[in-house]
Amino acid sequence: MIKLNIKTPLFAAFFCAMALAACTPTPGPNADLCSVQSTPISDIQGDGFESPLIGQTVSVQGIVTLIRPEEGFFVEQPESDNDPRSSNGIFVQSVLIHDDIKEGDLVALRGTVAELGEGRDTQTAIASTIDLIQCTSARPMPLSVINLPLDNAGRESFEGMRVQVSGPLVATDVFQFERGNVTLSGNGLQYVATEVVQPGSEAAAYQARNAEYAIPVNIPENMTFPALMVSGMSLDQFAGVVGHDQRGKRVILQSLSGFVDTTFALPQTADPGELRVVGMNLHNYFNGDGDGAGFPTPRGAETIEEFRHQRARIGAAIKALSPHVVAVMELENDGFGEASAAQDFIRLSSDATGQTWQVTRPVNDDTGGDAIAVGIFYRTDKLRAVGPSQTLKGPEFEASRQPQAQLFQRRDNGERLLIVINHLKSKGSCPKTGENANQNDGQGCWNPMRQASAQKMSAWARSVAVASGTDNILILGDMNAYRNEEPIEAIRKTGFTELIEAQNQGTTYSFAFYGRHGTLDYAFGSGALLNKVQRAYIWQVNSTLPRNMELPEPWLGFSDHDPVVVDLR
Repeated sequence: MIKLNIKTPLFAAFFCAMALAACTPTPGPNADLCSVQSTPISDIQGDGFESPLIGQTVSVQGIVTLIRPEEGFFVEQPESDNDPRSSNGIFVQSVLIHDDIKEGDLVALRGTVAELGEGRDTQTAIASTIDLIQCTSARPMPLSVINLPLDNAGRESFEGMRVQVSGPLVATDVFQFERGNVTLSGNGLQYVATEVVQPGSEAAAYQARNAEYAIPVNIPENMTFPALMVSGMSLDQFAGVVGHDQRGKRVILQSLSGFVDTTFALPQTADPGELRVVGMNLHNYFNGDGDGAGFPTPRGAETIEEFRHQRARIGAAIKALSPHVVAVMELENDGFGEASAAQDFIRLSSDATGQTWQVTRPVNDDTGGDAIAVGIFYRTDKLRAVGPSQTLKGPEFEASRQPQAQLFQRRDNGERLLIVINHLKSKGSCPKTGENANQNDGQGCWNPMRQASAQKMSAWARSVAVASGTDNILILGDMNAYRNEEPIEAIRKTGFTELIEAQNQGTTYSFAFYGRHGTLDYAFGSGALLNKVQRAYIWQVNSTLPRNMELPEPWLGFSDHDPVVVDLR
């Protein structure tokens, strides 16, 4: 357990930029402010999303529940108004806070009611504070219990209040942990809707329900907290004040209990005689000009130091996995020359395993016109590539990377295996109109293109296998579609089985996006291959991690996707 050294101001003092004095209260000369009738905070908050008293000057009394240096503080009225629709707490905006004001003090103040921020979810506050005086000290601080699920109106009713949330709770979004921001969930790890339910109304309902169980929190810089938090970690309960980060409500933590650390395990090793194939998204493996220059690269590392760090972590992952084939996505598409990313990856794989590696090459080295490509690397002591790899072109792949298929023959027994690697169009860069626009069914944009690509690729894989004299087919890749989406169903309908599903491992994932987990990376097998699969799993060493953090193992965080592992006998 360490103290995080993070600075994350939640309340930008944008009202104070032009008039600092107006936001810096001075002790009022009138001590009677403690005894005069004040406006209840619940009346200022009202029962809606904005205060009914915006712009009015009010007198307020409340207990200081949290001080945010250089931003302001929260006060809460000592007794509830017993109206569950209105909050009893409020933020007081103040750039400078007097040293004699402490948490637990009952204070009286006068100021102007304002809504901070833009859009629907703003922060009700007392701004332009005129008078501020301490009335009494060491008062018990209020604490209200939040029960999940809680909709937007329910959250609004706790704005500015000190609350307690009981679990079990799970960290489901840790991407900005280095900034002190985490999202905790009261219904376990949260998943992308189409990972577990069907697209359409069912997915929309699932996502809306999940949102009611998620609580964004902020960890203050002076709070003792674990050095590293990953999604899936659990705790019993926490308490804090419902603040705002100018985007939405976020509980500022004051205490928590029952935190359970997560350990990181090495992958299970393949047994002697098994062939280990790994699908691995490299997260833009660009090696500059191959001689230490050429940085920043078009899509990958900004500096040579950043690339060396990325390269070292990928190498550590390859060493830990000890694979015989690595089928990759997001490899720099700069040919196969000595300075290319492909040759650099061969050297990395050879150094990591102490074995000789090679890369498959299509006819005329045609890897398509995209900045990144797919590729298949293999150990030459275990496998022989039979002929060049084959690629698939067509309008379905204009926005995707063209698939590659390579026939391999095992050197020990002569058995043949066709490996196909894909990287379908992402859900980004959405068109505004047309069939590939987002249809709001949970599948994102470009879904028809991905579906057409998956259908054509699957049929092509079978035809290549027939021509190659094998019915052992393994399809790998980042399909950019979750398990219940139409592109994945298209591959299933062609007669292929998703191997991780066949292992009955329950709900799993290879990627996390805004705290929602799901599978984008797959391994599909033909019917003939199924009885040869000893194990298939996703090694979760990337998607659970925050960004920009020091990690305890050298193989952690080598990409933003988790690798898929398939062991064949």
